[in-house]
Amino acid sequence: MANNRMTPRTFLAKQIRRLRGMSVDPETGREMTPADLAKLVYRSESLVKAWESGRRVPQHDDLRRLDEIFDTKGLLEEIGKELVKNERAPEWMDRWLEIEEKSDQLLTYQPLLIPGLLQTPEYACAVITKSGRKVDDVEKQVERRIDRQEVLSPYNDLMLVAIIDEGALYRPVGDQTTMHDQLVKLLEIAECPGVNVQVVPQNVGAYAGLAGGFVIASMEGHDFAYVDDVFSGDVLEHPEEVAIIKRIWEDLRLEALPGKQSIELIRKALDQWKT
Repeated sequence: MANNRMTPRTFLAKQIRRLRGMSVDPETGREMTPADLAKLVYRSESLVKAWESGRRVPQHDDLRRLDEIFDTKGLLEEIGKELVKNERAPEWMDRWLEIEEKSDQLLTYQPLLIPGLLQTPEYACAVITKSGRKVDDVEKQVERRIDRQEVLSPYNDLMLVAIIDEGALYRPVGDQTTMHDQLVKLLEIAECPGVNVQVVPQNVGAYAGLAGGFVIASMEGHDFAYVDDVFSGDVLEHPEEVAIIKRIWEDLRLEALPGKQSIELIRKALDQWKT
């Protein structure tokens, strides 16, 4: 998928790539590589590449150091402070939403929560409120999350496979009613055509995927992945990166119970939340 809109984030990334390409490594005298720049800013090469792709925005200290290296007299720090700060929405989210809307298959995994596409408004509100991130308008964020569930409409002919850790069925998010209604909705969605909900039982112990949730999307023969952390999200498009996520997914499928057994686990958990 092509997205040619130049956002503040991509503009900053382009400037960092351009400046590095015009610079030489002080030790070797050759054209500076991402690895060379990483050493100068005391960061990893993978992080520098993320800056240059726009998947990550350098922190103020990093931008200040980049200005010193490239002798740009505070320009990069000013771009990061003014342009990126005022960007209407993170580019990675815009990009992922576009991928999500056009996908014919979504594979989602969450070790701690019910996946966003399967959440009730009340459950989503509790998750967003307790996320630790600054949210200016919780109601609007909840509305956007629920609106995204339109991709599950039968008219979209989407195949969704959701793998959830059993612990998420018992973790109290919101009040008793919120959890009860959430598991009821989960059971209802599991019965929909094209949807498969599977649960990894707690007796499995440690398994691949516990480090964090992700989504894999397939669109027009291409695979994309989305991973989230406390700071932001990443849309992965490079085949090697996506392949790693897909390998983790296959390991997860081996640990998850089949559909019918998973439904039984969800119904068992529902008993705990009945009022």
